[in-house]
Parts: sequence; C-alpha cells; structure tokens
Amino acid sequence: MIRKGFPMFRGIGFVSLSVVMTVLLGCQDMDRDPQVDPLEIAEGADLQRSTEVQLVEQMATHRNKYRQYLGLLYEFYDRQGNHLKASWVQKEAEYLKLAPRREYLVIAEVAGPDLRARESIADADVLYEEGINLMKAGSGLFVNKEKLKEAMDKFNELITNYSTSDKIDDAAFQIAEIYRRWLEGYNRALLYYQRVWQWDPQTPLPGRFYVARIYDEVYHDRVKALEYYNQAINLESDYPENVVYAQNRIDAINEELAREK
Repeated sequence: MIRKGFPMFRGIGFVSLSVVMTVLLGCQDMDRDPQVDPLEIAEGADLQRSTEVQLVEQMATHRNKYRQYLGLLYEFYDRQGNHLKASWVQKEAEYLKLAPRREYLVIAEVAGPDLRARESIADADVLYEEGINLMKAGSGLFVNKEKLKEAMDKFNELITNYSTSDKIDDAAFQIAEIYRRWLEGYNRALLYYQRVWQWDPQTPLPGRFYVARIYDEVYHDRVKALEYYNQAINLESDYPENVVYAQNRIDAINEELAREK
C-alpha cells in the first residue's frame, strides 16, 4: 500500500515531528487567553504554518545541540580535574531539564485543513484499530495516560502517513476525545474536532456538538456555544440525545442573555 504524506510538507514526516514534539514532555495546553478564540487563531495560523514548522524544528534542533555541548563541556572539565567549572556545567544542565517545554505543534496543525478523507487504505485501518484498542486500555476504571498518549501516536501516525484515508476524520475525532475527556487539552481538542468536519464535510461524527460543550462548559463563551449547538442540531441529527441536549442549552442560554438585557 502506498504511504501518502501531507501534500504541503512532504519533507516533514512523523519521525521528524516526533522530535519536534519532544518539547511537550507531559505538559498539556491547559492555559488559554480568555480574549482569544482558539479556532479563530488556528485559522490564521494555518496560513503561516510552513514558517512555524521550520522555526519549531530549528528550535528543537538547537536545544538538542545545546544539551550535547553541555555534555562535552562537562567531560572536558572533568578530564582536566576542574571540578568547579564542571559543577557549573552540571548545574546549567539541571536547569535545562527543569525548563518548561510546550507542545508548539501537533499533527492537526501541520496537516492543515485541506486533507480529504476519500479512500479505504488497509494499513490505515490497522493503525486505527490499534489506536482504538490502546484508547480502551487507557480509559478503563483506572485511567492510564501513557496508554492514551500511545493511542494518540497511532492516530497521528495514521493522519501523517495515510492522509487520504477515510479514517483521518475518525482518528482526529478520537484524539479530540482524549484531549477533552482525559488530558484537559481543550485548545487541542477544539482543533482536532474542527479538523473532523474540515477533512470530511459529510462526516457523521458529532464534532460540532463537543466543540459547543467546550465553549459552553469550559470557556463559558455563550455566543460561540450557541453557534455550535445550532450547527450540531442542523448537521449532526444522527445523535438525537445530543440534539435534545443542544436545544435545551440553546433555550437556557437565550433565557440568560434575555435577562441580562
């Protein structure tokens, strides 16, 4: 089966991005500027993604070189018997380990909004099932975040290597679910949910409904919540329980807004 990479970033594969994304090391994107809409920012950022990818990769490369040269410098002073300077290097390396590291890029950002889920690819289906099994294993009675991150790796690998697969929207949805339900990565969840309907405009998956829930319950942005609840009712009617919930919230929010006038 032919492996299909991103059309705009063929030189930036899954392995390369894994190196870039070591900036994460367990740190999620729970912080958010309350004045900024994450999805509006994402749409603008998509237009400058190539530059961002290059800068983040260069930053990761130079950080790794910095770490390597600290090791060489430590060995040099240690061989000299210069314990004072060796201790300086050791302390600097310790500070480097403690420095915050952010997940500047995720696969959904690099892939962009223009992928299309259009063909059945057996190898992609296998990756999807592996991801689902890991997700089930990590979300049982006791949540195992490492298993959930392994599941995300599988889904991201599918999106990266089989970007025309009819499973890319499903994979994006599952990653969004992991971020929303267990990792509290709400900005990332919003982006992956958005990619679901961008990559497959006919998707049956309820991405808009859960975007509405995040705006409603996490960010308390009633205007955005109303927008996406209405979209969920109109475009995701295969989920009647969601439709009922959305209509109830629309009625409640409208009543709140009317009282405040």
